[in-house]
Amino acid sequence: MFYGKKMGTRFREYDRHEMVHFGTAREIMSSTIISFFWVAFALIILLLMQRWIHTHLHGISLLLMGKPERAVILYAIVLLPGVFLHELSHWLAATFLGVRTGGFSIIPKMQPDGTVQLGYVEYFKGRTLGPIRESLIGGAPLIMGTAVILLIGFRVFSVTQLTAAFQSGELEALIAALTQVYQTPDFLLWLYLLFAIANGMMPSRSDRRAWPAFLLTMLVAGLVLSLLGWTGVIIDNLAGPAATVFGYLGLALSMAIGVNLLFMALIAGIEGLVGRAKGVSVVYGQSDSA
Repeated sequence: MFYGKKMGTRFREYDRHEMVHFGTAREIMSSTIISFFWVAFALIILLLMQRWIHTHLHGISLLLMGKPERAVILYAIVLLPGVFLHELSHWLAATFLGVRTGGFSIIPKMQPDGTVQLGYVEYFKGRTLGPIRESLIGGAPLIMGTAVILLIGFRVFSVTQLTAAFQSGELEALIAALTQVYQTPDFLLWLYLLFAIANGMMPSRSDRRAWPAFLLTMLVAGLVLSLLGWTGVIIDNLAGPAATVFGYLGLALSMAIGVNLLFMALIAGIEGLVGRAKGVSVVYGQSDSA
């Protein structure tokens, strides 16, 4: 009787441990899914913001400079740190992946359709390049830009305290955290760098050229793993790291959205003031070209 009672206790303890483990795994998976959807939503918002910002920065430059050729130069100078980091990321990724590179430029150039090419990196697309390496090269600016935004956020603005204040919901803590951020040495310079990087890190249309083939490759790989019965094991092992990665990415994108909102208000105000002062306005076409 004593033996059976002891075994029953052991089984109950084991079941309780399994329930705790299952609950923890489910919480991690839920956090990963929420972070993933926020990252996807934030990327869409940033793409729309970037389009508006680039368009109206070009418009302000045109109002100030008068001639399109001069306007392009001023517009490119404002975004120069982000453009440089964008093209450098392409070059570093291609070099690291063993892809031969060609020309590298951050000199703006007007395109026949009225848009502006702010920079480029040439690399040679051989038969062995493949969609995976090409997608990594195309996505390198987003990875590098996210890393730099997080570095500035943690090391310069102490964003950890600001995040904790937001999560606490206490107004006094939030005001204190925002005041500390505002009192950061060279606050405006760091804020401008965040703005330039946030609006230079998004992959362009040519950067996303290989992404459909890459996604198809990942889909096929996922189907093969599912048929082999390895999906559950891989998900269990990657759920924790994925939640961490998407969490940091979501934080960086949230910072970029916040900074963009400030600068969008500033850009709209400057455009309105300059337009009234000169008695002219910029007309944007269907492609949002100034």
